[in-house]
Amino acid sequence: MKKLALFAAVAGAAAIFPTAASAAFNGVVVGKSPGSLAIASKSGAIHTVFTRAHPNVGARVRVNGSAVRVIGRAHSVRIHAVVVRRAGSTMFLAGGHSLLAVQTGRRLASVAQTSPTTGAVVNTTAQITPSSQLTAGSMQVVGQTSTVTIQAPVTAVGPGFITVTVNGTPLTIALPAGIQLPASLVGQSVTLTLNLAGGQPVANEDDEQGDNNDDQGDDDHGGGGGGGGDD
Repeated sequence: MKKLALFAAVAGAAAIFPTAASAAFNGVVVGKSPGSLAIASKSGAIHTVFTRAHPNVGARVRVNGSAVRVIGRAHSVRIHAVVVRRAGSTMFLAGGHSLLAVQTGRRLASVAQTSPTTGAVVNTTAQITPSSQLTAGSMQVVGQTSTVTIQAPVTAVGPGFITVTVNGTPLTIALPAGIQLPASLVGQSVTLTLNLAGGQPVANEDDEQGDNNDDQGDDDHGGGGGGGGDD
């Protein structure tokens, strides 16, 4: 029987994926989900912090465990993450088990042909608009990965797909053949591993990888301390 690498998020979600940095650090909020924040440290590495705080994307914050305190506002932020999918001018990135949605500007075919593809590990500096939208600058490809683990709230399920929301933007993910998820997942946050090898994200049916995958967006490529983003 096929199984899907998927976990419903519960109050003890931190036991599945603990906060990426145990020490206090400064960063910039780059994504929000119910009960958690995606926060970029100075290096650009993304940390998922489970907290009841709900500052806006672009807030400069001080993190100490689950306590998040707003200390200012950033106008730009460095991001180190994995490309999950591009849909028009929106690029979905994953880092630290969180998903981000960034705008990439023009939708010209020549631009699309040269943009990083699914599975690329990238560095970029994103500008933060007054409406808390992230607009990515040029992206530097620094690696490649075939899988990534993400957590996001579910907004729809159907035959062969699951839809999650990323900062209010929907992302539809294909399911392996023969997998059908229950409608009861709608409204819940789930954690699953995505297979990126085929050029499009597909939920991984190997449940033994569900909580052990190290995605390239974690802090393996930079320290978690210091201030995040640039004013």
